[in-house]
Amino acid sequence: MQNIERQAQKKGIELKDYGRCQFCGSNTRGGVFECFDVFNDLAMTFMEGNHLFTFIYADAHCLQHSEVHGGWNNNLHLTRQYLILEQAIAWEYAKTSQLSNILDQYKRTHPDILIPALPLQQRGHLTVTDLIGLKQKELESMVFKWAMDVYHSYDRYHTNAKVVGDLYINKYER
Repeated sequence: MQNIERQAQKKGIELKDYGRCQFCGSNTRGGVFECFDVFNDLAMTFMEGNHLFTFIYADAHCLQHSEVHGGWNNNLHLTRQYLILEQAIAWEYAKTSQLSNILDQYKRTHPDILIPALPLQQRGHLTVTDLIGLKQKELESMVFKWAMDVYHSYDRYHTNAKVVGDLYINKYER
């Protein structure tokens, strides 16, 4: 993951360390920094368990915080959500680099297909702070709901994700 302060600085965004998260609206007192702290703390829960949740967990958070990630962040994470949530592909770490290669090839000929960040706090109703204090089964269920919530908030860009996702399927999953 890239340094959020460096990414924000490149884009001329001032990160707030107070109140609710300025991007997803999560219920924090320490702003985006606390939101990322919660994300990182909870991520450890998934490291030894079901890896599927690791990916949809990261995708949901990245899509809610586009401004502190690279330009094609949304294309990668929304496409991976399409592949996992709609196509039921059992995701593994190696598949991300394969998807990234497909996306790199695609964006050379389609540079206008960049999926933009949605308006602030309109990237799903659930956030990472909705996961605090949940036990394993509840946590997994809520991560899935959160991922679906964020995925559906980007519904106007599902066609873009499907095109790249289907290229991935045709090359690596058949």
